[in-house]
Amino acid sequence: MNQAFAREMHLFAEESSVRVLLAEDDPTLRRLLALILRRSGHDVVEARNGAELMEALAGPLVDSRIPAFDLIVCEQALPGLPGLSVLAGLRSRDPATGFVLLTESPEIQRRARELGAVALAAPFNVQAFETAVRRSTQPRPANDQVWEA
Repeated sequence: MNQAFAREMHLFAEESSVRVLLAEDDPTLRRLLALILRRSGHDVVEARNGAELMEALAGPLVDSRIPAFDLIVCEQALPGLPGLSVLAGLRSRDPATGFVLLTESPEIQRRARELGAVALAAPFNVQAFETAVRRSTQPRPANDQVWEA
């Protein structure tokens, strides 16, 4: 591989990399999801609970050198802060950031979709997770249409 091609591939990887905030309290699932995201070339910040999630979200607000998140992956049952509350608060200020909500509740899934998130029902497989991430990082449908399941 020549240097010019290698440089172009590096630039492409940087441009296609997504900065992800992953909020999941189960350490095994959090490590697995983080591994999947990192293998896809994404920059991942992990949070174990609502307090860590809020601290991570505040970072770019208080320090302009910290880049904002392109995607938030959050479980509904996150200790200290329900995922749907995170989504609703985010949407009140930022309709563009991608969001994947992990939840078993059909009602919570419906409400998350109304707010423009991709809701992923547990249990899910790697392919379903990767599809949810891909859909969440694409531009929203025209006229603020709701994402379909």
